[in-house]
Amino acid sequence: MEVAHIQRPTYKQSKPPVESRPLLQRLHWVHIVLLSTTPIVALYGVATTKARVETISLMIVTYLISGLGITAGYHRLWSHTAYSATYPLQVFLALAGSAAVQGSIFWWARDHRVHHRYTDTFRDPYNALEGFWHSHIGWMLVKKDRRRLGYADTSDLKTDPLIRWQHKYYPLLVLFLGIVLPTAIAGLGWGDWRGGFFYATVLRMVLLHHATFCINSLAHTLGRRTYDDVQTARDSWVTALVTMGEGYHNFHHQFPNDYRNAIRFY
Repeated sequence: MEVAHIQRPTYKQSKPPVESRPLLQRLHWVHIVLLSTTPIVALYGVATTKARVETISLMIVTYLISGLGITAGYHRLWSHTAYSATYPLQVFLALAGSAAVQGSIFWWARDHRVHHRYTDTFRDPYNALEGFWHSHIGWMLVKKDRRRLGYADTSDLKTDPLIRWQHKYYPLLVLFLGIVLPTAIAGLGWGDWRGGFFYATVLRMVLLHHATFCINSLAHTLGRRTYDDVQTARDSWVTALVTMGEGYHNFHHQFPNDYRNAIRFY
């Protein structure tokens, strides 16, 4: 089967514009609060709430469903248009991705397209050359200076009715699908309201957050550069296990429009 032509970053520039705003004005407080409090809440819940088999099973199922919304939906379908999906499947992936609490499709796909076009430059929103911490989570804690970031065509995203709808109602979708629904399933199903909230909701959210973040950090640090030794993206089965198959990242950066994770499944 044919794959897309090798794609390399189209832009290189050594010196970014000087940031004039004070750090406190650039801090993204919504992200800071979300990404700092949820791990604490999850640890508290694990320490104080008995883990029931039914609830842990629900956590695993919701993790896989919401993770599929990110990797198959946000990433492969909407960021790279690597395959075509029926409308019911698109709706499912949009809702599943909302439950992952990683931003709307438009926000996620826009930054990811910029990342691929300007990989390893200051115009890359999660530039791995700025360090593991920055590419893993730090880039989300500070508001972006739009002068620093590159441009990627998002006209298809802006005109897609489903994406526009999901972007408009994203906070409500997160509240219902990401928090209320898994908590209610455990609570109404077997009386485990606390477990439903702490395990199937918060812990699941934190684990999936950092699994996704590992694609930007670990997948640019650990492994081999099989197809291109210039970019930082690497192939690693270890990262693939953590990221639901997204660990063959050097392959992906060279063939971003290929629907496959790699040439082989292992």
